[in-house]
Amino acid sequence: MSAGKMAVIFFAIALVLTLVSCVLGPFGISGWAIACAVTACFLACVALFLAVSSWKETDDPSEEEKRK
Repeated sequence: MSAGKMAVIFFAIALVLTLVSCVLGPFGISGWAIACAVTACFLACVALFLAVSSWKETDDPSEEEKRK
């Protein structure tokens, strides 16, 4: 799996955790809301790092990868 695809997956998980945090907060479940928000921030930073590191990757596989 390429770093770009992993970045998208981590970003999607972070987005879901952010939404969970936004739902739990108003109901007074602040401990879980903060935990989800902190985890979402960490995963978003990892996704940003992976996205920047894979900036110059091509989307199409090369001829050698197609043969394998």
